[in-house]
Amino acid sequence: MRYIIIIFINLILFTSCTVMKQSKNEAYKRIEEDSTMILHTERFGNIEYVIDNKKGTTVLLIHGIVGGYDQGVQTAKNLLPENQRYISISRFGYLRSDIPANPTPSNQCEAFRMVLEQNEIKDVILLATSAGGTIAFKFALLYPDYVKGMILIGSGYPNKRKDKMPKGPPEFVYNDLFFTFFVNHMKGTLLKMFGVSKEEYKNASSYEREQFDNMMKTLLPVKPRKRGIINDNKEINPNMLKNYDAYPLERLSTPVLILHAKNDPMASFEDMKEASERLKNKKVIVYEKGGHILFGYNQANKQYISDFIQGISK
Repeated sequence: MRYIIIIFINLILFTSCTVMKQSKNEAYKRIEEDSTMILHTERFGNIEYVIDNKKGTTVLLIHGIVGGYDQGVQTAKNLLPENQRYISISRFGYLRSDIPANPTPSNQCEAFRMVLEQNEIKDVILLATSAGGTIAFKFALLYPDYVKGMILIGSGYPNKRKDKMPKGPPEFVYNDLFFTFFVNHMKGTLLKMFGVSKEEYKNASSYEREQFDNMMKTLLPVKPRKRGIINDNKEINPNMLKNYDAYPLERLSTPVLILHAKNDPMASFEDMKEASERLKNKKVIVYEKGGHILFGYNQANKQYISDFIQGISK
């Protein structure tokens, strides 16, 4: 009986390792086969991006932590109108984008401006998720003539409570083995991390579950994103707290659409509420549940975003 148990355990481990290896290989194959563009710059090295060359107003997608151009593209697929033009840029240290000696929010915004200039894009609507909020605010403050509007989804906001400075997981967890296992075998923990219960996931429509699962695939592979994740934890996420006065939101006159859940475990609802009062021209949509990714409200958010873009583009 003991030998049967040992064989059974080894079989489970072997199957698990095989599945993880296959999943990791598929993740690398996906980003290797994607047709991305590279802007070579002297100041910031390589900047990777994808552009959808439809006509009309361009949405600049600013991804969150553990992201990249692919996370932005998935956000576009989930939330933008089908005919919407967009550009998605891998931030410093993510995938094929280099990380310069001074990877500050201001320099990241300058890199974004260079990509827009390269593609003769003179104005954009910013769509930022999570940690991308820092870059969205800084870009709008530095280059207001470029910004026709802002959409903030589960975004971080400037606040003065430095005791609540965000802290990421230790660096040793940012490896392909851990993240592949986490995404494939710890769905309950993954959901909880984003503020979604197993019951909510189970009772959601197949469409909502598919959108969530597709977004989680953009966490892999994690190794090519590690430098960006570390920079987000050390530089980007704390920047609006350490340098509160460098984010004078009262100066922003551009229209802003805010989508946020009260139970967001990563981006404070109270910070959003406080910061939004400083904005002159905003529309705030608040959900009781939904967590960091506003799970269960994909269709509603898609309509809010479509209406917002149409209103600006008139």
